[in-house]
Amino acid sequence: MKFFKKIALFGLAVGLFACEEQLELQPFQSLSTSEALNSVDNMRTAVNGGYDGLQGLAYYGRDFLVQADVESDIAYISAANSNRFILNYTYDFNQDSEGSIFATAYNTILRVNNVINNIDDLEGNQARKDQIKGEALAIRAIAHFDLTRVYGVTPTQGNPSSDLGVPIVLESDPAAEPARNTVAEVYNQVIADLNAAKGLVSDNGVFNFGPAAVDALLARVHLYRGNNSEAVTAASAVINSGNYSLTDDYASLFGAPGTSSEEIFTLRMTLAENRGANNLGNMYNPDGYGDIRPSNDYFDLFEDGDQRGTLVYEAEKSGSTDIFHSKFLSQDGIPGLHSPRVLRLSEMYLIRAEANFRLNNLADAAADLNTLRTSRGAPEITADDVDAEFILNENLREFAFEGHAKFDYFRLGIDIVRDQCETAEQITAPCTIAISDPRMVYPIPQYEMLVNQQMVQNSGY
Repeated sequence: MKFFKKIALFGLAVGLFACEEQLELQPFQSLSTSEALNSVDNMRTAVNGGYDGLQGLAYYGRDFLVQADVESDIAYISAANSNRFILNYTYDFNQDSEGSIFATAYNTILRVNNVINNIDDLEGNQARKDQIKGEALAIRAIAHFDLTRVYGVTPTQGNPSSDLGVPIVLESDPAAEPARNTVAEVYNQVIADLNAAKGLVSDNGVFNFGPAAVDALLARVHLYRGNNSEAVTAASAVINSGNYSLTDDYASLFGAPGTSSEEIFTLRMTLAENRGANNLGNMYNPDGYGDIRPSNDYFDLFEDGDQRGTLVYEAEKSGSTDIFHSKFLSQDGIPGLHSPRVLRLSEMYLIRAEANFRLNNLADAAADLNTLRTSRGAPEITADDVDAEFILNENLREFAFEGHAKFDYFRLGIDIVRDQCETAEQITAPCTIAISDPRMVYPIPQYEMLVNQQMVQNSGY
């Protein structure tokens, strides 16, 4: 279709010269598609372009993470603001407002499809070819998964066999007008890609998909899909590998990327990727836009001694003093620059705890929650304390402002209720968002509806 025709060519060109490695290679923007994909070295650069796609401003570089938190109850947008993310905070979505992640994620998919579908035909070291293809498969998997989280109903809250997800795109065909697949079909493809990737990748550091990162992503996907036994197995593979350990210094998780014992997969943002005012952290930092502040609901989550509740500070903004969050103050001396920790060990304990809760293994769930809580300075709990709301709150405590919050509410089937929604401090926004509200799912972008005759809009738009 026309949209895919545009980004298929653009994605290949950008993907081949947008990453750090390209500085040592020739200028691929001047090459034809056949030339750009004719060597293993070029394929490595192309898959690096897939990582660059994940880092896009509309994706893990900022917007995808911010939206999931401002659409929950842990954050509010100050009455004095830069006019960013207001439609997300107020749930005033329309077909023109939420299309950037659609374009960015499919651009990323098209970049890695060129690798997946061509690398086997090249001569070269088989282990290196396997690594590159495995990473490409994992990137394609996370992009399809994230798209379905945004534009489709979470499987545990709907009927995945009939609910519409997003188009599964496995070929870079500029003439295609793909229809939406069901949620179940997308999840099946994501799991198939990850299982294929697992058989190809080897340990390649926390900045690339390796076996542990693939297992960690599989654990997350299985949890969302409701495959609880499989989620336990995948999370346990990471936990029991012995390659990672929980830190007793929570703040250290947000220091220099690649230095924490908890990091499994991190998207490294280099100095060359400094976006200035548009760095992720500058949405929260008073020296940047500083629009997004932790809410009263956020502060109510924490017990005395819990380190996770201490990453806040008081500062002045727009002539008044307020409380700001400090996870993303700076990196490499650059204000607001941050390398997103996409997968880390604490999530594996939370996934295994939630899956065991659903399997009614409450003692096992409590044991994993206590392992995490002890490392964070929070008091231990008993099996009687374990329910969906406690698991939700533990996720909010651990991953506040890291792009999980709305999805956690949706997955666990709990309505979002904001206690701080109608005061003078923030713009007016809905105080309650039911998980049955059609706005929990984004509209398919208008440009996509216009060019793809097969596309069906989500209900309520």
